[in-house]
Amino acid sequence: MTIQADGASVRGLAITGGRNISWRGGTISAPQGPHAVGPDGYGVLIRDAAKVSITGALITSAKKGVVLDGAREVTLNDNRFQHYGEDGVIASNTKGLTILRNTFADQIGKPTQCNVAGKITLGVKRRDCVALGGAWVDGYHNDAVQMRNGVADAVIAYNRVEGETQGLTQMDKDGDAPLENIRIEFNTIQTDGYHQITLGDCRSCSIRMNTVQRAKGSTKKAVIRAQAGVSVCGNTVPDMPSTAGPRCKDAPAVK
Repeated sequence: MTIQADGASVRGLAITGGRNISWRGGTISAPQGPHAVGPDGYGVLIRDAAKVSITGALITSAKKGVVLDGAREVTLNDNRFQHYGEDGVIASNTKGLTILRNTFADQIGKPTQCNVAGKITLGVKRRDCVALGGAWVDGYHNDAVQMRNGVADAVIAYNRVEGETQGLTQMDKDGDAPLENIRIEFNTIQTDGYHQITLGDCRSCSIRMNTVQRAKGSTKKAVIRAQAGVSVCGNTVPDMPSTAGPRCKDAPAVK
C-alpha cells in the first residue's frame, strides 16, 4: 500500500504489525510535541512491522522523530528531520534497516536542571546539583541516528547531520545484544557533540568514506569511536587523521 501524503500534516504516525506500507511526503510531528513523554512524543512509531518505507517527508516537532522496535526491512530515504529533541531515529531489535540521503538539523536543546529549594538553575552537572542538596533533571542528548539491542543488517549512507547534536551512534543499555553487519558510509557530519560516529560491540561492521568535522565555533573534537573489530577506513576527519586510509575491502558502494 502506498500513501501519497504531499500537503498533509499528521500528528503521530503509528504502524504496528503491518507490512508493505510506503509513505511518501507530508509533514509528521508528535501528537503532543517535542517535550512529551513516551509515544506522545514520537513522530513515527514502527513496531513489529515489516517492509515499511518513509520517503520525502518532513519529520519535525518530536522528542523522537522515528522509533523502530522489532521492525524488519525499513527504509528511510530523502527525509528532513528538524526540531527533534532526543533522537532523529532510534532503533532497537530491528533487522534490515536502510537510512539514505536524509538531513538532520535544527535540533531542540534542553539543558539539565537543578532545583534547589524551588530555584531552578540550568546546565548544572548531576554531582554538583546533588552536592547542593538539589533535585537534578537530565537534559536532551540528541542523536541523529541511535541504534541499540540487536540492530542488524543496516546501511546508513549519504546522510547529512549538522548542529548541536551527536551523529550516528550505538548507545547500548546493560544486557543489550550486540549490533551486527552495520555499514556507515559516505555521510557528512558537522556537529557540536561528543559522538559524531560511534560503534561499540558491533560484529562485521564498517565505518568508511565519511566526512566528520566540528561545527563552526565548536571546541569539541570531532572523532570516530569504534571498538576493535569494526573496520574504520577512508574517512576524512581533521581531528583524527589516522582514520584516513585504504578503502575497506568487500564493501560495495551504496547508490
